[in-house]
Amino acid sequence: MLTKRQKELLELLESRDDFLTVQFIANKLGVSKRTIHSELNQLEDYIQSLGKYFEKKRGVGIVLRELKEQEYQKETDEVTDLYDTVTRRIDIMKILLFEERDVSFNHLSEMYMVSKTSISKDFEYIMRILRAGSNIELASDVHGTRISGSELDIQKACLQFNRYIISNSDFYYEDTIPMKMNVLASYYGDKIISVCTNILYNYVRDNSNAISDYYVQNVLNIFIILVYRSLNGHHIQENEETENAEYTLFFEESAVRLLHKAALRLNFSYTNEDVKFFSQHLISNRFESLPEESIDSVVVRELLTQVSEALSIDFSNDKKLEEQLINHIPPMIYRLRSNNKTDNPFTEQIKTEFSLTFNVIWVVLSEYEKILGISFNEDEIAFLTIYFQSAIERAKINRKILVICQMGIATSELLMNRIKNILPSLDTIEVASVAELEHIDVHQFDLVISTIKIEIPEKNILFVSPFLTDNDIEKIKKSGYQPSNINKINPLLASHHLKKFIQPDFIYMDTDFSSKEEVFNTIGSELVNKQFVTSEFVENLFQREKLGGTDLPSGTAVPHGNPIHVHQTVIVIVKNKKKFKWEKYYVDIIFLICIAKKDTSQTRRILADIYNIVDDSNMLKEMRGNFSKKDILKNLGSE
Repeated sequence: MLTKRQKELLELLESRDDFLTVQFIANKLGVSKRTIHSELNQLEDYIQSLGKYFEKKRGVGIVLRELKEQEYQKETDEVTDLYDTVTRRIDIMKILLFEERDVSFNHLSEMYMVSKTSISKDFEYIMRILRAGSNIELASDVHGTRISGSELDIQKACLQFNRYIISNSDFYYEDTIPMKMNVLASYYGDKIISVCTNILYNYVRDNSNAISDYYVQNVLNIFIILVYRSLNGHHIQENEETENAEYTLFFEESAVRLLHKAALRLNFSYTNEDVKFFSQHLISNRFESLPEESIDSVVVRELLTQVSEALSIDFSNDKKLEEQLINHIPPMIYRLRSNNKTDNPFTEQIKTEFSLTFNVIWVVLSEYEKILGISFNEDEIAFLTIYFQSAIERAKINRKILVICQMGIATSELLMNRIKNILPSLDTIEVASVAELEHIDVHQFDLVISTIKIEIPEKNILFVSPFLTDNDIEKIKKSGYQPSNINKINPLLASHHLKKFIQPDFIYMDTDFSSKEEVFNTIGSELVNKQFVTSEFVENLFQREKLGGTDLPSGTAVPHGNPIHVHQTVIVIVKNKKKFKWEKYYVDIIFLICIAKKDTSQTRRILADIYNIVDDSNMLKEMRGNFSKKDILKNLGSE
């Protein structure tokens, strides 16, 4: 994590658009020039992970630049569109890094119908990007121009390329991590992206303190590049020794485990130098505490108590969880206050696999937003979810499911999502390919599900279709497996916690809403007028949606606001006549959650009841049919 001095150094650079000399910075911070040079070197990886880089000019100074192209100066002989410029530069980098071909300025000039001056400027910019952190060079001869450097330098250049692509992705893609990773898929391939993402996700989930949340995206990029280059027969030849000897063994074992899983799924070989290279990146991106920050342990303990009550799980004796939160929360608060967004590439997976834990934590933490002066976003909640889910596993409250597919990639993801949608719980699902089985202790799992015929001694296996048919669901139920904490025998009749907070006045049937804004404003006004919530609650609903959509693939939405703005707990149910676009999905059934602070201990139970309904396709089909307000009240036992 960043030290206090490093934060001050970055804030100084971010506040100025012009070059600053090292002497000027040293005077401002009251330290020596040597110290500033040392701090800048230590910050290099961090600022690059944010899509920025240091531009240095001898005799002039240093300035912090964005990798993202904000503007492009018009040339005298042509008018150049920014989109065309970015696209052209990306194409050229693709030829150099991925197609590994020689290029000529004349050929590129004719291909893109621009002047050689433009191509020359493109190369100047491209090399400025690719050289940030590497010693890569351009080599030219009669055959053309190509990049030249060691394998280490080429992989570093690829990392800069990834950051450049992701930083500029909102020119033509949605600004979400899964979509940004899809941008990279066109260079590395869908299979590599999917395999690396899932393997690293399982690693982070099992070793939640191994990688700092700042750097998870960074490590994922490095993993993808290393696997891609290994698949194409390129391997690291040289490496630098690390000074972190105490961490070396753990992270070398981790690097072997991660690369071995990828090799089994994608069929490639790797070398000892590849392992050392990757382990050093794991070390440099590990989770560290803040030595110069004062940590308010009282706030941490209060948060821990609140979430414990909401989840109905006693975490008070889990010292590891408390330590993780003490290390995690202060830097999280700092970056939220400074609007320094940390991308979490696993947010969607976490929301799907641990939807109940994720939403409970968000509801509980939202009441601390005003106290702390911040607004939580879904990426930060997803990181916290990993810590709490790990604690749940340590307490052995949940069960573990192993899903086996031929390659352990696309079909297993589909199957995992179907299981979680149909049997939502606190349980953990791990995905594996057939080749990985001999390296897994299958007896640690409570249930093994496979899409192919395999035999495991002394272990019953459920064979299912990748699409998890109704017959498959019955097989799972008859196997004796019951999802932890949630029993889906009868979704509405089992909703005994939810029914306490349902009121006839706040069940809206066959409405004509066309947007979530209309829903919030109309229903919000009634909630305010009847003094269930304050006017700030409605504003908070809009703010919450900006930080991550609450819509689900089932055509439902579960929005919620801050408990400090709720006078009396009530769950509003809306059945709209037609579906309308919420954020990502089209919805027609909405559960608007208003939980008062005094009832936050009921959060998990209320959400569990709601998820029992929204994840039951038959129940939703009934509600979308001729279900009336009377039917809902009757089935909930509220009439």
